[in-house]
Amino acid sequence: MGFKYKWWGKGDVDASFGVFFDGFSKILSATGIMLFVFGMPADIVLGKVVPGIGLAIFAGNLWYFFEARELARKEQRQDVTAQPFGIGASQLTGWLYLIMGPVYWKTGDAEFAFQIGLAAAFIGGFVEILGGFIGRWIIRHVPHSALMGNMASSAIVWLTFVGIAMVYDKPVYALLPLFIVVIDYLGKADKRFAKIPSGLIAIVLGAAIAWATGSLTWDGFTESFADLNFYPPVFCGGDILAGMKGILPFLPVIIPLQINNFLSTLQGIESAKSVGDAYPERRSMVMDGCSTILGSLFGNPFPTTVYFGHPGWKELGARAGFSLVNAGAYLLICFTGLTGVLMSLIPTEAVMVLLIFVGFSVTSATFRDIHHKYTNVILLSLVPILFQYIQTLISSAVQAAGTTVAEIEVSKFAEFSVPIQGIQYLGNGAFLSSLLIAGLLACVVDKKYFASAIFGVVLAFSSFIGMIHAESVALFPPEGVLFGVIYLIIAAFLALKWLSFRERNADTNQSPKEGEAETA
Repeated sequence: MGFKYKWWGKGDVDASFGVFFDGFSKILSATGIMLFVFGMPADIVLGKVVPGIGLAIFAGNLWYFFEARELARKEQRQDVTAQPFGIGASQLTGWLYLIMGPVYWKTGDAEFAFQIGLAAAFIGGFVEILGGFIGRWIIRHVPHSALMGNMASSAIVWLTFVGIAMVYDKPVYALLPLFIVVIDYLGKADKRFAKIPSGLIAIVLGAAIAWATGSLTWDGFTESFADLNFYPPVFCGGDILAGMKGILPFLPVIIPLQINNFLSTLQGIESAKSVGDAYPERRSMVMDGCSTILGSLFGNPFPTTVYFGHPGWKELGARAGFSLVNAGAYLLICFTGLTGVLMSLIPTEAVMVLLIFVGFSVTSATFRDIHHKYTNVILLSLVPILFQYIQTLISSAVQAAGTTVAEIEVSKFAEFSVPIQGIQYLGNGAFLSSLLIAGLLACVVDKKYFASAIFGVVLAFSSFIGMIHAESVALFPPEGVLFGVIYLIIAAFLALKWLSFRERNADTNQSPKEGEAETA
């Protein structure tokens, strides 16, 4: 009799709720931000974006269910756990605040912002697929501390900082939920799967206060049912082509974000392997890229990825059933307009508290797992991304006042001690410059001066083509030439340091000549 995999285990109920709650909280947050912060029309958000999200996550979860079943049959064992899958938090906030948001704030055109987001996801999907072939090479040649520092910096800024600002903007119903998460999740860092579902309690409490104080109303809830309908995914190939016209300035955001994305998938695969579930590495990474491309073709602007957390779900006894449950749940909610109903029940800011925790969790894990000698590497990687956040805030603030940064003279900013040029230079292409500058420092810490010189050359090249420090990708932009020359000088200095270091080591290893005394 052939082996039959029993795909529903004792932990699949917990995993179904946990993975769905973790993933769909991001969708609710993104939907709220697009509708109420960006002011995008509901027909784009609920009619195109949300169904596209549902299709991408349905397809991905279905794939990882079959992948787990295949592994179980191959190894003839029942304790195989599927890989959790969905939209990554860093990618979601990066796409919202660094791609779609800036386009909408600059043009006021919600449809064009949506199209740019789709084009970015379409390109990002191919970067993910490429990761299946170059991911290991990147891990071998880019210091781990720089990679993890870049990811941690992105998480602490675009999840934690942004989330806390939103919470304190609506303290009446969002502050108590935040402190429930702070006290329980952050106070007990390794108790994510404790019996008390603190995240759920926090969100329910936030919703209850919002209803009690009139922030959410019965009229709003009943009106949300007007959006209930069947929303099949809409093919958006034309929107992607339209978005490609304005995609160049966002390549410095897309590429490093997606490098982080496929490295996160790689780390997720490694964590699954460490507890006995060895999935095909390249195939999983290619699948993530394919689901991102599929989603973009049908309206989803956000990249998909394998989540962290496989060992925890496996420890609980989950198998692959939770993947099927999540696939069905996303299909039901995203294709029917129920997302709008859920948003009328639960305030966005109360859901953001979970993303705030994710930001803290990723950052603290990085400091915990990386050797203390690389602390400055992680802190340095934070600087460009923090300035990118400041740049976004300034740009949004002046646009709220009816103007733009470009229309205000630099001297006006200088009168109020705002170094706007420095903020702009650091903010442009911050994800890539963060990774490269941190990589240079990490090599210096390890006394790998030749490798650090290579990072200097790559920084110069990225400046010369406008990938960093410039407003858009272009060959030899004026500011790019300035920074490129400086980075080449730094690279030359590091190369000389490498030659000196090598010669000194060679002299140290030589035996003293006859008649010469050894020196200490």
